Amino acid sequence: MTAVTKFARLAVPATLAALCAISVGAPALATPPTGVTAETLAELELNPILLPPPPPGHPPVSDEVEGTLRRIVIAPGGSTGWHHHNGHVQGIVAAGTLTRVLADCSRQTSPAGSWVTEDPGDDHVGLNLGTEPVVLLVTYVLPDDEPFSEDAPAHCP
Repeated sequence: MTAVTKFARLAVPATLAALCAISVGAPALATPPTGVTAETLAELELNPILLPPPPPGHPPVSDEVEGTLRRIVIAPGGSTGWHHHNGHVQGIVAAGTLTRVLADCSRQTSPAGSWVTEDPGDDHVGLNLGTEPVVLLVTYVLPDDEPFSEDAPAHCP
């Protein structure tokens, strides 16, 4: 066996094993939104004592809470990208059909007139698989100075 052959027999499997270990251990990247526009319609400060307690396992309600109403439009073929919210989000699908993929890879389809709720920290992606824009009227109840959403790694192909 030549030195080159011996090197190839040892180096190729070791290199492949290292590449597999790197790819398995690497975190999934966030997916950027496409075809999404948002407009803030109203904002107000909320008294946290009036809010319901968070679900078990979620952080307590902040001392300073802001409520925001936004109009979100997802163009046909558009996506919100994988994300989560650090507060409670509720809204209504005003037009089109919203498809949400949840962290467990299940899908929820919400046609116009449907009520949608999202708990803090639940990763998901919103999709418009239809031919007309999806229009959402959404209320956010977030601690002051929190972003409306934070990127999350993609959970499903």
